[in-house]
Amino acid sequence: MSRLLRTAWLLCGMAAASFPQAQPARASVERSGDAIVFRGRIDEASAAAFRQLLRDPAVKRLVITSPGGLVAFALDMAEAIHARGLDLEVPEACMSSCANYIFPAARNKRLGAATAVGWHGNMTHVLYLQQAGLGRWSDAELAAARSLAQRETAFFARAGVDGFVCWFAKLPPHEAQDFYALSPQDMALFGIGNVSIDPAAPLLPAPGVRLVVAERAEVERARPVVRLEE
Repeated sequence: MSRLLRTAWLLCGMAAASFPQAQPARASVERSGDAIVFRGRIDEASAAAFRQLLRDPAVKRLVITSPGGLVAFALDMAEAIHARGLDLEVPEACMSSCANYIFPAARNKRLGAATAVGWHGNMTHVLYLQQAGLGRWSDAELAAARSLAQRETAFFARAGVDGFVCWFAKLPPHEAQDFYALSPQDMALFGIGNVSIDPAAPLLPAPGVRLVVAERAEVERARPVVRLEE
């Protein structure tokens, strides 16, 4: 397994540690009325099970609780969600690649907690770290990262989303060490709209998730140039 894949699974574990309930060893992907209920990590098998259930045109919603997972399969799911215009419900948490791709892909999004969606970087962020001298990967790993970064960039363009949402708060002045979350108003700065929060949702941040405030001028000052080509 490459370092990039090992890193992806490590970050999934970090996300799972912040969940109020333990995650099953294998993802559960089931049909319930007009919804697909997805609970667990995103990998080849769980993404394939989701796409299989999505073949039914009666499916209108995705209810997901996930620590994230492997980028390519999360993008597979996100592209299908966006194409179908599915609504999304996050009763507990949607972290890492779930936050990066699944969450912004949906049409209407309802959160069960103010910090239910947590970001901590994406493939473009990996390239930035390498180019800034803050991370080191092999040529093969960087080639894989570039391919995924180009794919995620194309997805964000189709979805009308600024992919910098996935990692801007890892940079100064925020320098979030773990996961960070945004209010629906701040999500809108990055093109993520139609977000509502359950009125009964807890106001305190979830463990390991920091709620940050995004200001447009500050975001633009922090935005670096990242080369997606070799």
